[in-house]
Amino acid sequence: MWSFLRRQALIILAGFVVTFLVYLFVRFNADDILVGMAIGAGAGVALAVVIFLLERQFPEQRKPPAE
Repeated sequence: MWSFLRRQALIILAGFVVTFLVYLFVRFNADDILVGMAIGAGAGVALAVVIFLLERQFPEQRKPPAE
């Protein structure tokens, strides 16, 4: 049940993002929006790299399986 709700929420979120980007392109200057998207994508990639490196440096301690 939760996987279905999570999937539906992601679909709704994706639709919102696409619609919002279309609205921004119609309302404002497209060059400014593209620069903002490039900066956001760069920041997202940088954050993903930092999280990846931190997860490798500090691996999660898993409990041994109970028998």
